[in-house]
Amino acid sequence: MRGKTVAGVDRRIADRIGLISTVINGLFLENLLNKSTNVLHLSSFPIPGIVESYSQERALNTLKSNHLLILSGGTGSLYFTTDTAAALRAAELAADVIVKGTKVDGVYSADPQKNPKAVKYDKITYAQALNRNLKILDSTAFALCQENKIPIIVINIFKPHSLKMVLSGKKIGSKIC
Repeated sequence: MRGKTVAGVDRRIADRIGLISTVINGLFLENLLNKSTNVLHLSSFPIPGIVESYSQERALNTLKSNHLLILSGGTGSLYFTTDTAAALRAAELAADVIVKGTKVDGVYSADPQKNPKAVKYDKITYAQALNRNLKILDSTAFALCQENKIPIIVINIFKPHSLKMVLSGKKIGSKIC
């Protein structure tokens, strides 16, 4: 719903709904992961008693203690996508990589679900992705990743164990760098 007017819903309201939805998704993920590891969930806007407020210092300390970190709430501002939030937080926290989970197993020349002749790119540069208008991330997120030299790995999040495979160093999906 973010960034779109749906059924007469104003863009600002749709963005607020989207921000809240990311917190809900973060809570769900926190519940799943807390069963097997220590997790801290921080949001760009606090909800007392539910989720703590994001701070760069708290996030860095969490990562240094080898805990998993879930960040939700986007940037906390309207008109910015969750892609931009991911790139911003990755830059702030000196992340090694951004993993973008989608419904396809990488970056393609066209939507492979609509075009069976779409070509998959195992590796592509930021400039190539932008010039080919591949729409993997929004242009602000791309610019942040490129400026901070943060590679992006695109995987099919619905494929079992795909996130675990990429985090363990297996070469799956597509890499943008």
